[in-house]
Amino acid sequence: MKTKKLIVIIFSAALGISFLFIGFGSYVGKNYVLKVGNQKISTSEFSRAYENYKSENGLSNLSEQEELFSKVQFTNQYVNELVFLNYLDEKISISENSKKVVLKKSLNNDEMFRNLDEASLQNYLKEIEGNIYIDLFNDSLDAQTLVSHEINPDLLVEKELNIYEIKNDDNLLNYQLEEDFYSNNELYEISINEISLKNYIQEELLTDDIINEYYEANINKFIEPKNYSYEQIILDSISNKNFNELKQSDDSQFKLFEKVDEKLILPQILEILEKLSIGDEGNNIKIGEKYFFVKLLSFEEEYQKKLEDVYEDVVATLTKLEIENFTITDDVKNLDSYSTNQIFFSNSFNFLENIPDQYSFINFNQSSGEIKKDNFLFQFNVQNIFKEDLPLDFKEKFLNSFSNYKKNIEISHNDELLKKAGTVKVNYFTDSLTIKNNFIEPEILEKIIIIKKDQKLKVVLPNEVIYLDINSIGSIDSLNIKQNIVNLIYSKIIKEIKDTLDIEVDNEQLLQL
Repeated sequence: MKTKKLIVIIFSAALGISFLFIGFGSYVGKNYVLKVGNQKISTSEFSRAYENYKSENGLSNLSEQEELFSKVQFTNQYVNELVFLNYLDEKISISENSKKVVLKKSLNNDEMFRNLDEASLQNYLKEIEGNIYIDLFNDSLDAQTLVSHEINPDLLVEKELNIYEIKNDDNLLNYQLEEDFYSNNELYEISINEISLKNYIQEELLTDDIINEYYEANINKFIEPKNYSYEQIILDSISNKNFNELKQSDDSQFKLFEKVDEKLILPQILEILEKLSIGDEGNNIKIGEKYFFVKLLSFEEEYQKKLEDVYEDVVATLTKLEIENFTITDDVKNLDSYSTNQIFFSNSFNFLENIPDQYSFINFNQSSGEIKKDNFLFQFNVQNIFKEDLPLDFKEKFLNSFSNYKKNIEISHNDELLKKAGTVKVNYFTDSLTIKNNFIEPEILEKIIIIKKDQKLKVVLPNEVIYLDINSIGSIDSLNIKQNIVNLIYSKIIKEIKDTLDIEVDNEQLLQL
């Protein structure tokens, strides 16, 4: 049952639309950030759950955009879990005594169970209640049996397809298409200001006094702990052989440890090492059901690192902290000396093709904004311009791209006119596909999936024409397909439940958390 329970929790994160920025309901005077049915989630409760989510998924030191994306993902998952548990709470009744029995068995500690105060007991009961609901629901649904039959092996085929771009004619300018292009596409001027925060902070803000002050305030962080280098052998039984003989034995597990922090050594082993002189051995140390043998090679006493030894580390740490908290205010001086501004021109037909790849991480769907990356602050602004504002060379560049596109739609191309531009994988269960940042429409996807050997398939994208052919054919694991089917079952169930519940999310409060 545990596996199926995890299916519900993990995959519910991707089921619904993003609730942030949707703006459900009115929130004036309300003291909750989230409401599912009759259940209201307070700001503190949401924050606690969100911090747990980040901890469980190893999310730390997130940028502003990464934090926002993480919060959207969590909110979707959290809402789906609440929806599911709300539904199960209505359909399943569990007595207080039954929950206590399950809790007692889960803790496996009678004394701990007896000593729980009422508040802790209720928290534990609430926590396990959801898991009980989900297990009971899985037992009744038994979704795994729905995919218990084997999938036809002929369907378990995965094709890796080559993607080919067309070598365009750089001199092609069809002026008859000029009106079509400018009538149906927007023109943009994109400004990107690139500020080296690392250089600014290290050259303008950090002083020797600040560096020394940080070192003194965090001096315990710069202690090199005592460490040991030693050889270790593990046996299943007691032995009276010497260490070198045991190293040659086939039934022994030998390992060399070099400069291991004493805090990372098993307490029983450390206790022996502390008593040994260099070259001495400790024998038949019983730990669990195994017997350990150690030989001390060397050790280094704990010592305090001097500032000059950790100077670069301190500077790097302070720089990182300053970058994370950096905002532009009136107090910031000399920033222009560390800035580089660039102007680009593009259009709505092939916007990204006119932006250097080094800026691919910027979300240009926003008209303006800023983002920190790799010790830089990038400020960007996208504004509409008129044809008259576009430099001549860009007018020709844009018309050339559009002319090639229209021509490529009409004609066929031999291999000499194609250049390989990557690969993509599809199988008979592929339900969505993106190629070169373009979502493939269902009718085209169907043709791609059934592509034949030795066939070159021409695909017309919104801003480019490409060709596909088969590079290799492999197989896929039926378990993955079955898992996707089970996930789809849960997805449909939760979607149906959502339609029956009143769901509210306070966007303004969420963004302030």
